[in-house]
Amino acid sequence: MTIVSDASTPPSAKKDAGRSFIKPISRIRFDISDRDAFDRCIGLVIDWMEERPKLWSNPRSGIPLPPEAKAGQTFDITEEFGANPTRALRIDAADGSLWAARLDFHDPQHPRTWVSEFYVKNTVSRLVEFGTQLTCVIRGECPPLEFTRPNIVRTIIRTLSAEADGRQLNEAADIIGSDDVPTFVDLLQSRDRRLPIIAISDTEAGERIIAPDALARIVTGAAHVVHLTREGAWALTREIGKRFSTFSGAVRLYQPGLTEEAGSPFEHPLWLFKGASDPSLLKTIATRVLPAPFLKTDEEDQFLRFALVRRIAVQNTVLRNAYQPESSLEYQNLMLKDACEELTEERDTLETLALEEQGKRLGAEAEIERLKDEIRRLKAKSDALEHRRNEKPEVVCENDDALIPLGSYEDLEEWARDVLGENIYIHPAALKDCRKNGHPSMLQRIADALIVIRDYWIPAKMKGGEDLWELAHTKLQELGMKDSQCFVDRSEAKRTPGYSVVYEGIAYVTYDHIKYGNGYDNTNQIRIYYFWDDQKSRFVVGKMPSHLRNNLTT
Repeated sequence: MTIVSDASTPPSAKKDAGRSFIKPISRIRFDISDRDAFDRCIGLVIDWMEERPKLWSNPRSGIPLPPEAKAGQTFDITEEFGANPTRALRIDAADGSLWAARLDFHDPQHPRTWVSEFYVKNTVSRLVEFGTQLTCVIRGECPPLEFTRPNIVRTIIRTLSAEADGRQLNEAADIIGSDDVPTFVDLLQSRDRRLPIIAISDTEAGERIIAPDALARIVTGAAHVVHLTREGAWALTREIGKRFSTFSGAVRLYQPGLTEEAGSPFEHPLWLFKGASDPSLLKTIATRVLPAPFLKTDEEDQFLRFALVRRIAVQNTVLRNAYQPESSLEYQNLMLKDACEELTEERDTLETLALEEQGKRLGAEAEIERLKDEIRRLKAKSDALEHRRNEKPEVVCENDDALIPLGSYEDLEEWARDVLGENIYIHPAALKDCRKNGHPSMLQRIADALIVIRDYWIPAKMKGGEDLWELAHTKLQELGMKDSQCFVDRSEAKRTPGYSVVYEGIAYVTYDHIKYGNGYDNTNQIRIYYFWDDQKSRFVVGKMPSHLRNNLTT
């Protein structure tokens, strides 16, 4: 499926038709696990080069490819009459083989060239790696560009066993029900996840903004696409909280880097269901996802450009011919020429500038989403306050935030943000435990305890003084609660599993807890395990409300 972008020819291209501008379209990389995947993948790419596109009487390569091309060897028809520049290189070594190719397809109707690059990498004891990228070199006024993948991606995924992030790739969305959520969350929060995940949820009536399979046919290979059932969406919310979840017909793009300990919901764009489907969202997501890998600069996640592979091949040839001065000089000149051509291409296309602008746009969009969420939050807070005032006008409260009730454990994260302020932070591990194990009978007591911590415990910690500490302990006692260390021997917490949490990249031990009741039944007990962040003057709730099992706890 082809998606048409709103982007047109850069304005400066109209002023200087002699300049070239590059537009990144898509970059895709994944693994292939089939037997003989290296040779089979090369064969499929060669077949694609010799196909005849629609409305074009000749193959993409312009002329038939030579026999060595079909044998997976090095070839070059760049200088041949009638050919679209097409070439490939193969490097064989003791630990594997590398094949790379490039095809420049000159658009017969417009002043632009579609450049397709490929590589297939076969390393001993590893899966075969396939990569392809599509760019468009624009030399004048052109119609809107198409954000798509080369059709070869679809062919390879349908023909061979492709996978990324340890997950099988296919051109249909994976259905995530409630039983599938634990495995899905593992993928979502995996530190090794490379591709984004696009989650599409259903409304209660079974409606959705876009068709999951339609999106999968556009972006598979560049992103994972999942379809959350209604039950799956609720289970996901219980696991990761409302702010990071996807439900009620919304669509969310989960970027890599989301973990249980860290992440901001504004880094993962959310599109809400507004009462009807919106096929234009397919274009929006494709435009964002397909060219995004061009922004990556991690050397360990490097895409093997054809020019890079060519330099490696030339350098290897120079080394082999080190004792043949004339041959060595010839290859050195070739390498210099190749480097010069690459630098000229980069300069003329202004690729770096285009990518910088794209990065700025993504950052601006994330900020807009954050501000929209803040507006919604403040409006909800204002409505709640107005409702409570109208309900009980005679009540005068020292802190209006106390008027906002905590309705459920699902709302704890948002409630804490609205009511508790910046000096209390509830760790994702505590939020998850509350959603899964918190009992309704203890909900109000937890809310009351956190407000006491906000109004009395934290001022005592920050200002000091016996009177403030005595008042804080008295207020907790009024709730039947006590602030104490977890073990008689304080250092025991450090040696006991479960008493530490990762906070801002560092493991912290919860030596102390605020407790209510005894035993392990959450219907009549609460444990708030915490530590104090001196740098941010913040009370960090590490675990809550379950009682960590240990015979030595007090």
